[in-house]
Amino acid sequence: MESIIEDILKDEFVEYSKVYESAKIKGMSKKEVREVKQRIGVKTICVANGEERIWLWYIPKNIWNRYSQKK
Repeated sequence: MESIIEDILKDEFVEYSKVYESAKIKGMSKKEVREVKQRIGVKTICVANGEERIWLWYIPKNIWNRYSQKK
């Protein structure tokens, strides 16, 4: 199940409801998603625009690798 969440997030920031939707399509429950999230170290960040807020999930090591590579 870890690989499902890793495949959804890859090296991107993904809105949390899209993570749940994609995982549900692949047969995972919300409880399983939350357990995997904690087990593999997924982090969240809240992005606000005035009164609007979205929560994004990401895997820190993957984000680091994506943005720290010299081009």
